[in-house]
Amino acid sequence: MKIKTIVGMGGIAAALMLTAPAFAQPKESLVIGLPNASVANLDPLGSGALVQGNLQINAQLFDTLVKFRDGEYVPNLVQSWEANEDATEWTLSLRDDVNFTDGSSLDAEDVVASVNRVTTQAGPLAGLFSPLTVTASGPLEVTVSSEAGQGALLGKLSMLAVIPSERAADENFGLEPVGSGPFKLVSFDPSQSVELSANENYWGGAPKLAGVTFRMVPEQAARLTALETGEIDLTWTLPDDAVSRLEGISDVTVETVSTLANLVVWYNGQRAVFEDAAVRQALWKAIDFEGIISVLYPSTGEPMSGPLPDAVFGASEQTPYAYDPDAARAELEAAGFDFDGTIRILMTNNNYGPLVEAMVADWARIGVNAELDLQEAAVGTQRLLALDWDMVIIQPLVTSTGDADYNLGRLYTCAANRTGHCNAELDELLAAAGSASDQARRADLYAQAGKIIWDEAMGIYPMSVRQIWAWSDAVEGVKLDSIYKPDLTGIHFAK
Repeated sequence: MKIKTIVGMGGIAAALMLTAPAFAQPKESLVIGLPNASVANLDPLGSGALVQGNLQINAQLFDTLVKFRDGEYVPNLVQSWEANEDATEWTLSLRDDVNFTDGSSLDAEDVVASVNRVTTQAGPLAGLFSPLTVTASGPLEVTVSSEAGQGALLGKLSMLAVIPSERAADENFGLEPVGSGPFKLVSFDPSQSVELSANENYWGGAPKLAGVTFRMVPEQAARLTALETGEIDLTWTLPDDAVSRLEGISDVTVETVSTLANLVVWYNGQRAVFEDAAVRQALWKAIDFEGIISVLYPSTGEPMSGPLPDAVFGASEQTPYAYDPDAARAELEAAGFDFDGTIRILMTNNNYGPLVEAMVADWARIGVNAELDLQEAAVGTQRLLALDWDMVIIQPLVTSTGDADYNLGRLYTCAANRTGHCNAELDELLAAAGSASDQARRADLYAQAGKIIWDEAMGIYPMSVRQIWAWSDAVEGVKLDSIYKPDLTGIHFAK
């Protein structure tokens, strides 16, 4: 069986103009308060591709082959796709009406070049595409093949931003990006702002806005004040205690949206202190996450029951780690844990600093020393990829494809080496789940893989995340988003 989907009067008039009341013109450009201190570059295929801030900005500059929308994969730059029975070969037919903002037209060679750039840069998306052979089988046709089946290919394609092949080898592409998205770059100051203007020739129809400015405002209190005073028009990732404050403002709308994101705190499996699963499990038991969430994140947090948010394909419910500090201390002692050492927890922004501080406080109660290691985004990302950390908090980890393959299959294999852990049985399960064409079988295999990750405590999974959005009532057409890639094309200001 094949998988197939197919899918715009003179002086008097002058006197009247002088005496008529003046009406304020509606704004045409949106100002967004971005919860980032900086954005190092705008390369959607490099090391910073999944950094928050990059994701939101790049969603406006670039198009992907497929979109994940409302829980389904829908055509985007690809207008149709077809797979053979075991999903080892896929044929993609591209749209014939897409141009990049430099005036060049989209073709199959651009897709091939984009995949090559992902794999050669060895960033966080490389593992998704390195097993694939991608060729141009026609001017607007691409063939994707691999030795193993690719049951999760559509999800992978939803993450591939396509860039002009002529720019694919450009080392400075991230500073002067060119895409086919609804907006194009005007100016870029990594620590201050990114200014975009509407792509009037966008194949999907020109945006309603004339432009968008992303302003870096990492401090939550500063973003709240900026929204209140009208310095920004829209923001997200606000703290729980902001809800009541903003709901008291008559011209601000506040809404909370469920997401496919969760917090992850990984143990570095290459550190001797974390080699024993009993130590990792005991440290998890020593933290009162239910209490922490109820106090700090009553609106945005939900305790996890597995390593993935419940709405993700392949998620499974596991046995919770019950809070028991006395048992945790005893288990650490039995495992020979070094209570004189200090665990350092790497962070690249302080949005969830209070959570880490609460974890540190709970560990201190049983004699475990830990401290926060807060780094600027670019340095933190470098250290994350180099495994230069004891523990690291990913805040949040978004399952952008809606499929377990994206986070489990991409991050937990021995070859990926993202956590320092290597488990041969887990590798086999993830390989089988990623290659199967039968979706029910894939779900079962991912459930088994999730159990190993959870039971072995390769990381700590505190909570899934709901996101608070807030915007000026002058703004209309806001579309809330579950995968941290907001669609700004329909936003406009009230007349």
